[in-house]
Amino acid sequence: MKKKLQSKKRRTVPVPIASMGDIAFLLIIFFMVCSEVSKDNSNIQVTLPFSEFVEKIEVPVAARVAIDENGEVYLDGVRVDGAKDVEWGVRALLTHTVSDEQRHVQFKCDASLPKETFEPVIKAIAEAGGIIEAVGDKPN
Repeated sequence: MKKKLQSKKRRTVPVPIASMGDIAFLLIIFFMVCSEVSKDNSNIQVTLPFSEFVEKIEVPVAARVAIDENGEVYLDGVRVDGAKDVEWGVRALLTHTVSDEQRHVQFKCDASLPKETFEPVIKAIAEAGGIIEAVGDKPN
């Protein structure tokens, strides 16, 4: 005797989508609260140098390096001891970058500083693999 094979009818399970909008808005709020809006939240007072060749560039920066009028060096708003610390910090921030678009490092320096103060920091950024974006003002 042969048994008849019965084909099982597939049942569809309804997916409740009434709360999907709520979940989406909660996720948006969560990521907005957890994200870092701006890394440059330091209040470092710097008088920017003037240049005719200043242009606005809209690229994301991986790190921000600043030197104030006293010659103190800051990496992403945190004071560091010198150029070697900047090199290691920038190198650590750039470890997971895959393209040149992700390697930009913003550099701003007080206009009154001599080149002996900021030149080692620029070299440290270059040694770490960063693409330097210097910040300045256009003369009026």
